[in-house]
Amino acid sequence: MKNFLIPTLLTPDTIAAVKTAINHSKNENAKIILFLVTDEINSFSAAQYLREQDSLITHKELDVLDNCRDLIEKFPNCKLEFKRQSGITSPLLKNFLQFHSVDLVLLTNSVITSKKTVHTNLVQILENQKTPILRLISDHTTQLNKAIYLENAYSRLNIDDIQHYMQDQFPLQKISQVLKKEQETSEYINSLLKEVLSKNDIDFVIETRSSERSKIKSKKQNQLNQHFDIPVLSLHEETV
Repeated sequence: MKNFLIPTLLTPDTIAAVKTAINHSKNENAKIILFLVTDEINSFSAAQYLREQDSLITHKELDVLDNCRDLIEKFPNCKLEFKRQSGITSPLLKNFLQFHSVDLVLLTNSVITSKKTVHTNLVQILENQKTPILRLISDHTTQLNKAIYLENAYSRLNIDDIQHYMQDQFPLQKISQVLKKEQETSEYINSLLKEVLSKNDIDFVIETRSSERSKIKSKKQNQLNQHFDIPVLSLHEETV
């Protein structure tokens, strides 16, 4: 069984993320968790807490949730759950990922680009976990068939490690090309990557991350995700 976590703002790109998870399930049993994280509610009254929590979701956002539920009904192998969390901490998220045995986190563009502190903290905390992260773009469904691997010059991993991991976790995916980064200037790598993406039918980019360097790399990776308008699969080095 595959378990997917989709942090959401209940914007339309959530629907595309759910479709991506369904496609990636490859007709295996799958659980898709929509995870709505909001600012912490400070209240001494349980009734007031519930009132404030209910007021956080608009009718437009409820429509997105209903669309996701309608979509999932067409796929008997998939189950949809909706979880809400007021505030977020690293221990809480770590326990959540372990409890639900999350195999892949799908980050929507709306969450990645959100200016709210609670969402920037959520993305940063996710970067420090060991769960694979797929950063999506706009509101398009992502196909995970053909990839290019950006090899970090300081990584302990090589293409064989990545290919073996991908065959095990993502069996239908193909790594078509490898580019080494941090051995050349970022301008050169960006130019080369742009050329490769324009001449090849690449669906997504693979990168690796480590806990020690995630704070430095997260902004750079997000910029790559948005600048080239292509999904980025981030793998933690300790899980490959």
